[in-house]
Amino acid sequence: MQGDQSALFDMANYFDSKKEVTEFLGHHIIKTNESAVAKRIVQENCIFTDSEITISNNTTRNEFLTFLNANKNKIIFSKLADAFLITPLEVRTSKAEFREIAEIRKTELRAKYADLLTKEWVWKADIHTLIQNRNSKALVSIASELYKIRYRFDSYPFNESEYIELLQILLESEIAVENEKKELTWHIDKAFYPDASLNLLIYFAGNYSHFKWDEKSSTFINDKVQVKAIEKEEALFQLLNSQNDSIALEAFTQLTRCRPAKVSQLADEYERINFDKNGAIPTFPYRFLKQLVLLTDYCKKNTIDFEGSERLKSTIDRLDLDLSFAERRKLEDSLIHHLPLEEITAFEYWAAIKEQSWGTTYSAGRILDIFYSRHWNEILHTERDLKLFLKKAYLFDQLGIIGICNNYLKKFTNMQQIGIDRLDLVQTDDNDIKNQIEKAKLYCNQPLKVPNDTMKINAANRDYNITNVAEKIRAIKAIRKQEKLEDKLVKLLSQINYAQIGEALLEIEDIQFKENSWKKYTFMERDWGFFLEDNFDTLPARTAFLKLYNTLSEFELYSYYLEKAGIDYKNKDNSLNYDKIVDILKYNVVVAFVGGGGGKRDNEVYSLIKILELTHKTTLGYPKKLCNSNGIYGCDSQDRANEWIQFLVTRNLLKEQHNEPVSFHYE
Repeated sequence: MQGDQSALFDMANYFDSKKEVTEFLGHHIIKTNESAVAKRIVQENCIFTDSEITISNNTTRNEFLTFLNANKNKIIFSKLADAFLITPLEVRTSKAEFREIAEIRKTELRAKYADLLTKEWVWKADIHTLIQNRNSKALVSIASELYKIRYRFDSYPFNESEYIELLQILLESEIAVENEKKELTWHIDKAFYPDASLNLLIYFAGNYSHFKWDEKSSTFINDKVQVKAIEKEEALFQLLNSQNDSIALEAFTQLTRCRPAKVSQLADEYERINFDKNGAIPTFPYRFLKQLVLLTDYCKKNTIDFEGSERLKSTIDRLDLDLSFAERRKLEDSLIHHLPLEEITAFEYWAAIKEQSWGTTYSAGRILDIFYSRHWNEILHTERDLKLFLKKAYLFDQLGIIGICNNYLKKFTNMQQIGIDRLDLVQTDDNDIKNQIEKAKLYCNQPLKVPNDTMKINAANRDYNITNVAEKIRAIKAIRKQEKLEDKLVKLLSQINYAQIGEALLEIEDIQFKENSWKKYTFMERDWGFFLEDNFDTLPARTAFLKLYNTLSEFELYSYYLEKAGIDYKNKDNSLNYDKIVDILKYNVVVAFVGGGGGKRDNEVYSLIKILELTHKTTLGYPKKLCNSNGIYGCDSQDRANEWIQFLVTRNLLKEQHNEPVSFHYE
């Protein structure tokens, strides 16, 4: 690496050695031999042409020594490449293309210019002086510095984008060169193998002198170079990593409406190089784009509204806000009851684009689940709507992310011959829809399951008999190591019973958590289902709770919070309305539409289950609370909800049939 030619001769002596050695690459332990290591080191530090020599697994010691001896006086160490070579870089050829940069992207790059000129590598190579002197040698120097930081064993640079961005600013265009596959790439800084950066260096080594400074644009230009006009899709893809959330999100949205083939091609290209993206657009933007652009294309061809009214967009924007439970539930219910079937695709479209908003995607999960059950008969008997549903079932399942987006076909569960007959009537040439018809028929033949939870008591949840809670908490307070104190306290709080909540809250009031303060009170919602307060992290919330806790019975306390949240679960005479309760148990353990981290939101379901337990004096074999939350992140009420639905059915407590489709998260 320092350019000592004798090291090449020394390395040749290992070319035939099969002596086993172990290399450590981060967490990877690699069993190899001296020959492989020696050849890799030579390959990393030599750029001989294929006509001169190709170092392969079969190259022998004698072959390499013969080559070295024959070319001893020709081999030089290039300071431009930090590598040994024979044929000078400037006489080699490298294909290159140039392309315009989107105007918004240009503005963002210019904003980085001053900072880029302060980088250590810029000053070390005196590039800043070359730029000040309008010397186009700056171009080859930048390419040189980029190639010098190429990947070599266990050496990982993370700032390659700086070099390319500075070139783009100075050229006011993008440049593409061939990669290891002999394919032109516009993403030189993302290439793992050094072929692209070497070809960039070769190009500028032979052509930098043809670039002249243009005072008007403050860039280097070459009259012989044709800069290609950028296509709309290419310009929009450039903006997906904009630091401005609005710009990136608008670019993403526009791309969902562009040419499907072009978007799909670019999406594959950008996903392959793991292109950086703005955090406001979906987690897997390129997978989402490939499906959403097909959705909008289908909608355009079939005159289906995927944009929606301004009223709908405004309502969806409100789901982004930090709403109270009651406010969010009221907004969700309004959409469920008043959103017309003609706008549901627009709702799904915008909800998918807003995947990063957990408030929106969880609300969308509940809204879509209930909405489709309410409109199921209408969808089933209208071929246009049924085909659209099947098309979306296919496209959403291809998004490659967790959520009910993967479960649309579950609505066909147990429909039997009625569902199959309707599916058989669908006439289509669309292979995606044909594919979903066959899968949907399988769901039609799946009977409803009788709940049978064989793990009601497990490591995540069992009853403990904790005594002297206040005394135990005071002992924990004496622990000096903060992390240990917090862990001990969280564990204890996850094991207390209902009668000990008040005592525990008072005793932990003065304990401060260093970093994750939310962990201190998480047991209140996760273990006991008090869902309405925001993690009890404010003194007024805790004071109000304790006042109620000390004056109301357990039944009355849960009833109070359910009514405060606006949960409709009673008859006019305040008796329990089991039909309303079944709908809540069925749909309100919510799974996100797309993404959302994979967890379920119990909302009011666990509190309602407590009402049922206290009314019927049984926990159906479950522990007395939902979860022992310490270190457990998979607790939810779904299994209990299923058991209670079955309980209400077998006790003949329901007055309605409840034959609507199953929930999207039915298992």
